Amino acid sequence: MKNVNLKKLIATLGTAALISTGLVVAVAAPAQASTPVCVEDAKTGVITCDGALSNGAKYRTMVPSNYGGTFFFWQHGVRPSYPYPGYVVPTGVEQMSPTSVNHKVSTVKPMLQLGYGIAAYDCSSNGLHGWNTADCVEMLNELVTITKKRISITKTVVYGSSMAGAILTPYIEKYPNGADAVGILAGVSPSIANTLKSGCDFLYIFSVFFDPTIKGCTVMGTKGVPGHMAVLGDFAKVGALLTKWSVDYGSSPIAYPAPLAAAGIPQRSALLLAGLIAGIPTKSSHMDGISVGGLVPEGSINSTVAILENAQDFLGTAYFGGQGVAEVVGAGFYDNTKTNYSALLADEDLGRFTVGLSGDDAVNAMLATLAAYPRVEGVPASVAKLAALDKSKFDTTKPVVLLSNEADRLVLSGNQVHYVNKAKAVYEARVAAWDKRLADATDQPEISFLLKNKPVWNTVSMYALTPDTYTKFTATGAPDLTAPVAISGVGHESFTKEQLMTWVRVLASSAKTGKVPSQTVLNTILPKVPYLNTDPDYQPAELKYQD
Repeated sequence: MKNVNLKKLIATLGTAALISTGLVVAVAAPAQASTPVCVEDAKTGVITCDGALSNGAKYRTMVPSNYGGTFFFWQHGVRPSYPYPGYVVPTGVEQMSPTSVNHKVSTVKPMLQLGYGIAAYDCSSNGLHGWNTADCVEMLNELVTITKKRISITKTVVYGSSMAGAILTPYIEKYPNGADAVGILAGVSPSIANTLKSGCDFLYIFSVFFDPTIKGCTVMGTKGVPGHMAVLGDFAKVGALLTKWSVDYGSSPIAYPAPLAAAGIPQRSALLLAGLIAGIPTKSSHMDGISVGGLVPEGSINSTVAILENAQDFLGTAYFGGQGVAEVVGAGFYDNTKTNYSALLADEDLGRFTVGLSGDDAVNAMLATLAAYPRVEGVPASVAKLAALDKSKFDTTKPVVLLSNEADRLVLSGNQVHYVNKAKAVYEARVAAWDKRLADATDQPEISFLLKNKPVWNTVSMYALTPDTYTKFTATGAPDLTAPVAISGVGHESFTKEQLMTWVRVLASSAKTGKVPSQTVLNTILPKVPYLNTDPDYQPAELKYQD
């Protein structure tokens, strides 16, 4: 998902009237496929070529003077197809290689200095973006193919961020010779249905406890500008709540539904409940889930503010990603008629966050309300299409290198856990089949062959962790949400330069050898990079839904 300035958007969309005006978007006709135009930088010797794919989408390649044969092809995340305040639709290559929003880091220069060729393209279909993952698979393959015809490439790496996980995973399965290594940064693990349903649950709970006019995921699905405007209109209602809570921290009592209003449960407790049910991180850019002081008397209150801060951007997945997906699978993709919200609330969370949830009686009252409240009945065809979207087997034998933040608030880090679990199941099944074949083998040539070709685990899962504590407080005792963000482990596509370049180097090494580094080698690499996890068995919380 692209990092969008949702705080600015929320401020701009202060009232629904601001988004009720007409929106006119000019979609350019697809350009003709073109021979790239190349320019050599007289100072650096870097040759930059700009061209267009067969559907007119722009691409760019950059080759340094010390090019060594390894080429990286970057796949960006989702982009909304229509503009809104604070966001302009890309019209060409916007990002050449991994960047970090929090740290203002670009990896273009260091990657070129290492002798790597780099390429990127604008994944647009007929001038539009959205959840066009199937088109992106083919466009990426075209980019790799035409680049190999122009440039001598010995090792190919395809890598990308966010939505790229739902592109690169099916890409390497469909085109197994299309790359020597795959890198997924803060990426979605197919299917997006797992994450999106949690986002829809989050919005549904908003409609129950905070504003019954919020439509959430039921507003999504109308194609084009009308659908875009409908989503923005609903987003404005949620934005108004977030703006209010940023001032009073949700201290006002729940007003909806009427039977629950008399209980006097603060809105922040319902927000915390919604966040825990959806799996939103309880750490954020400024809130560490631990520190106390002033207006934050207890750790669970710290985590409540973390969910408030994270919610502003988690909505990017729920609304803009959801609308893009709905335009592909159709309206009505969300169905919670069989959802047991009590089961989605972990026992350990109930114990840890008792104070923030206002006690057992409040929790039971809120869960009982959710159980009795009218549910959303989806359209079966759309629900089925969403479940099948970007379907993957997770069976590539090529090296795969994963990197996520511990507390990613947009693409939940449980996506990486999901990828590893799926790939591990395939690997273990292969080992079991290999063991049986070896046990049954009686022919020496076959035995020798099997011993040389035992399945290998070819995935590395790295996480950027947060510092233990980092919350700052103002003189009034309020958490300082304007202080510098945590140096590591938070935000989306936000990593230190050292973390990003370690990921890149591991990818290059894996492409060269055909295998990810051994744990012994990783034990010499990872400890040198501040805040990179060094425990191979570490994993953050799993997704609430897993196909």
